[in-house]
Formats: sequence, structure tokens, C-alpha cells
Amino acid sequence: MYQIVLCDDEKEILEELCKKVRNCFDGNNLPAEYTCIADARELMERIRRERIDVLFLDIDMPYYSGMDIAGYINEQGRNTLLIFVTSHDALVYETFAYRPFGFIRKAHMEEFEALGKRVCRELLENKQELVLRKGQELIRILLKDIIYMEAEGNYLLIRLHPETSLAQDSTPETGEEDGMLRIRETMTNIEAALGGKGFIRCHKGYLVNAAYMERLKSTEALLRAGKESWRIPIGRSYEKEVQKKVLELLRV
Repeated sequence: MYQIVLCDDEKEILEELCKKVRNCFDGNNLPAEYTCIADARELMERIRRERIDVLFLDIDMPYYSGMDIAGYINEQGRNTLLIFVTSHDALVYETFAYRPFGFIRKAHMEEFEALGKRVCRELLENKQELVLRKGQELIRILLKDIIYMEAEGNYLLIRLHPETSLAQDSTPETGEEDGMLRIRETMTNIEAALGGKGFIRCHKGYLVNAAYMERLKSTEALLRAGKESWRIPIGRSYEKEVQKKVLELLRV
């Protein structure tokens, strides 16, 4: 049973959003319990004592802001799908540090339908994989374990989450940096295979998993996994498209 929590100090917004969330989960046959909270203090108490699978969180609230709460969730290492709800479009970039799954604008609640489907799909397909050939063997990699990919001639270097077994198995003896997987493949083919799955081409030589994006600048993206971080360049010709796709991923 999924634990779905919605927190917003505007009760009309809270009621409307809760109705949309229920309809979405029921329509996808996902068993869930729903809790609607209008006070950020009550939400913090809930977070401290119970598991939350999906949290729809208003950014601008008294006592604790949505970012305060998101920061606490990250510090505690909670595995919660976080969707920010706000009246201020400009705040979307400030939320990157908390790695939200999505972003809902209160003035455009009609956008929820597509985002809701993506939330349900994420819960149902949490084990999406990429199957690659390395020499004579086939390797299966969970998409959520791929941080970024880097082109190296006719090869791709795949940066893996440091806690994955594949990352721990990669060694200098195989010509791979620790935590990297080296395969013979083109960036074009991989980009096509990962289309619509949360990966963004930000440079002719880089493809990044937006789920690890903590900060976005005009010239680089900062990715983070645990205590490790990487600065990935953004090509000048890719800048506008990267910003567009990041916004799409947060809203769709």
C-alpha cells in the first residue's frame, strides 16, 4: 500500500489536488492511502515517524517552507518521490538541489494529468533496465543507477551510482575508472534508446540522468549521488534545449 501525502496551506488547492491524485491512482489500480495536511508542522511530525512514498509539497508555507522540508527528507535519506506545488514559476530552478520528481503550477492544474501518469509509471516500472553488450556478455543496468554517459571515441563511459554492484566491480585492470563502465556504443544510439526516460543530452559528448541534477547553470550541470558530485559541461548550442527539457521533466 503506497503512502501518499499532500501538504498545502491553501485548502481549496489541497482538496482539488487530492481529488486529482486519487483519480489517477485509482485509475491505474495502485493501492494507496491518502493524507491531506494543511500545516507544515504536522507534516514534519509525520515525516519523522512514518514512511511516505509520494509527497506533493507546497513551497511557500508558514513555519516550514517546502524547501526546508525537502532538505530534511534528503538529509534523512528518505526514498520519497517529491513533487513541488507552487504559484511561482521562477522557483523551479531553486528546487533542483532537492531533486524533485516533478513540479506543479497552481495556475495550471490541468498539467497534473500527465505528471500523475508519470508518477504512477515510476512506481510501476521502478526497475526499468538498459541492456548493453560488453564484449561477449550482455549487461543489464537499472536506469536509476546511471548518473551520466560520456563519449570517448567509439566508446561510451557510463558513470554508475557508487552503491551499485556493477560500479564496485569495475576496475582499472579492465581499462575502466572506478565506478565507470566502458562499452563500445555510440551516443546517438543510446540517446535514442533512452528517449523519454529522464535522460538529457547536454553536450555532444554527454548524456545525463536528470534525476541526479542538483544545480543547473548556463555552462554546466552539477550532478550528485550521495557524497560524490560531478560537473558536466553544457554545450552552447544545447543550453536552451536543456532548460526546456528540464522544465518538461518536472511538469510532465
